[in-house]
Amino acid sequence: MNREQPGPPFPSPLLALGVSLAAMLLYMAIATAAEGNAFGVALASALAFGGIGTLVARFVPEPAPVRIGLTPFPVRAALPVLLLVPAVLLSSELDNWIRLALDAKSPEGLGKAIVPAAEIALLMIFLQPTVEEFFFRGVLLQGCVSGLGRLRGVLLLALLQALLFARGDLATPAGAASAIAQTFALAVLLGFVRLATGSVLPAIALSCTMQAAGLVGLAYPNQLAIPGFNAPGATTPVVFLLPATASVALGVWLLSQQLAREPALPPIPPRSAEDDEESGPLF
Repeated sequence: MNREQPGPPFPSPLLALGVSLAAMLLYMAIATAAEGNAFGVALASALAFGGIGTLVARFVPEPAPVRIGLTPFPVRAALPVLLLVPAVLLSSELDNWIRLALDAKSPEGLGKAIVPAAEIALLMIFLQPTVEEFFFRGVLLQGCVSGLGRLRGVLLLALLQALLFARGDLATPAGAASAIAQTFALAVLLGFVRLATGSVLPAIALSCTMQAAGLVGLAYPNQLAIPGFNAPGATTPVVFLLPATASVALGVWLLSQQLAREPALPPIPPRSAEDDEESGPLF
């Protein structure tokens, strides 16, 4: 009789680091070769996050769709997701305060930045958030959470994403610190959404909506000018921050109630000695 032992989490936290490095190198190689072409960047995202994520997902323990979060969008998540959208304003304010703390000037103001072309905007709003959430909150998060627990798994993956994939002004210390801090904070929020709802779709929806909100504010600053966000200003006035904070706090509270009722990830089925001998390498 073969002794059966619980299978290890897949990917493990260490393997998640290796997979993330591989995705980053592939993304940078394709995006650099594309020289900023929108379709080239789209291909880089699809292959790096979608392609590698799909490959790794083949080895996720059963029930893989449930562990990854490929389940229907829960209706109860719609309101909390909408309430969390103002986090994009709080993230912008985090950038403002980091630059003030490091005595660094903010860029000329988001209102004066160049609005991306339509195809690049669609890439930023839909494609990149979708494949990245599938990769990070879907495939990698379930392995990290199984190995480390919910809190440490979410924090580790958020730190990993922040250090490897932070976007923004990385040429200056203030810009790099801001990009890493914003990426980390939003990744923690998205991981919380994924675990509280039991599905990766609300995290995808929230990421896409925040990207859209940021680009809409950038494209139409005259309709709703917010200093420090899409208009000149060192910081955002409290009159904007208070409602945003209240909305996000309510969304987090509603999700925390769901998280308390949401079952943990399905247990990893036992593996027999024969399974270990028959299983091949990942690559």
